[in-house]
Order: sequence, then C-alpha cells, then structure tokens
Amino acid sequence: MKDKILEQASKGKGTEEKLNLLRESLHHLILQEADRKQAFNQICFLGGTALRIVYGLNRFSEDLDFSLSGDTTRDFQLETLAMGIGRSLEAFGVNCKVEKFKTVGAVQSCFFSFQGLLHEVDRHFRDTQKLSIKFDIDTRPPAGAVETASPITSWRVYKVRHYDLPSLFAGKLHAVLYRTYTKGRDLYDFLWYAGKQVGVNGKLLKNAIEQSTKTTIQLNDEILRRLLCEKFQTIDFEKAKTDVARFLADPDSLSLFDRSIFLNATEKVGLK
Repeated sequence: MKDKILEQASKGKGTEEKLNLLRESLHHLILQEADRKQAFNQICFLGGTALRIVYGLNRFSEDLDFSLSGDTTRDFQLETLAMGIGRSLEAFGVNCKVEKFKTVGAVQSCFFSFQGLLHEVDRHFRDTQKLSIKFDIDTRPPAGAVETASPITSWRVYKVRHYDLPSLFAGKLHAVLYRTYTKGRDLYDFLWYAGKQVGVNGKLLKNAIEQSTKTTIQLNDEILRRLLCEKFQTIDFEKAKTDVARFLADPDSLSLFDRSIFLNATEKVGLK
C-alpha cells in the first residue's frame, strides 16, 4: 500500500504537485477506512475536498471536512473513529500519528500526521518534514442540507455520504460571505459552481447565515447577489491568487481572478 502511495505521488512534475498528489492519496485512504468503519452512517463529507473527490473539481485540496448527518441519533466520538483509522493506516505500512484532538464550539477536530513520506517521494523535502491532514466534524451543522451517497472508484474503491451540489454550494457561499479572511480556494470554487449554474440550497444557506450571525434575515436571489457583489468589491484578488496557486492543476486558471469576472458570475447564482 505504501509503495502504491509513493508511486502515485512521484508522478508529480514538481515538489508542489508531488505534495498535492501524496496528500490526495492519503485522503482516499483515510476516507476508505472511514467507510470500512461505517463512519458514513453518522457523518457527511463536505467542503472543497468533497467537491474534488466526488464531483471532479479541478484543484487540489488540503483538509477533510464533515458534518454530522441529520440521521444521527447517538453521540459521535471522533477519537474512537480517528484512532481506528490510524491503526488501519499503520497496518498498511504507513507511519501515521493521530494527534491534536480539539473541540471548539461544535467542531471536533484532529490531525493525521505523516513524517518521512514527503522525503521518500522527493529528496528535496527534509526527512523530518511532516505532512498533516486536518480532519474535522461539525456536530451541530445548520439544518436543511440534502444528503446523498456516492461510490468513489478513482484510486481506491469505497463510498461516502455527502451533501448534494446545491447544499455544498450553500456551504461555500456562506464561507465566501462570512469567513473572516480571504481564501482563494473559496473564490475558485465559487466560479466552478457558478459556471455550472448549480442552484443554491436556500434553506441551508439561510440557516447557516442565521446560525453564524445570530440574526434573522430575508434571503432571495436579489439579496444574495447584492451580498456577493458587495463582498467581491472588498476582496484583494492578488492576495487570493497567492492562496490558491499551489492547489491548481492548471496555473492559467489564475487569470480568472479578476473582479469583473466575479461580479458577472453573480448573475448566474440563484436559490433553489
């Protein structure tokens, strides 16, 4: 198993792509083991990594994000799941340390850390350099998401429960509008959704906004587009490019980071 992971990562054209490919191989392995441990009876995969793995987003990702499923009826224990996954990775010959367990509000998180793998892929990485993948779960997600399940067959074979595209888009729009810092990956994903004219799960977005702002809002297409236009007027798109550049399979995509393109894209955004 370890040899296959290293072989996959070594196909990268440079150190950055090798890092991305190695991390993605580990994403698949962690998700596979989560499925084998029946974690997706309780949790849903979401975020940019879900968009890439389930729907083919053309950018690499970093962390693994989840929420508790609406069907979950018992307490969720992250440590039990994470330590079990860690033991499975060790059995596959992958040196893995599960560490930094933390609970902040409703979000439980930990890190899967791998030391030495980067150096084995490319000697330009130090032998002490560590690759860490954050694994977090929102135990009180806003209501309204539509859940579904999909098989994953691109590298490993397993299945995940995840949000559908309109629900994922709602989560991304909430991040674009209310994240306290500019994240270029959010903006890249926004253009992906808008370009495919994915409808927005309005119920989920409204609930997410009200949960985070602790206010009651009206939400329709006109209001949403106005909020997005106001946000895009404030963004430093050059700074956003710096954040996203190392995750792009096609560097030419950076040419999309122009304010006028984002303002025009808002016209394609509508609630479902």
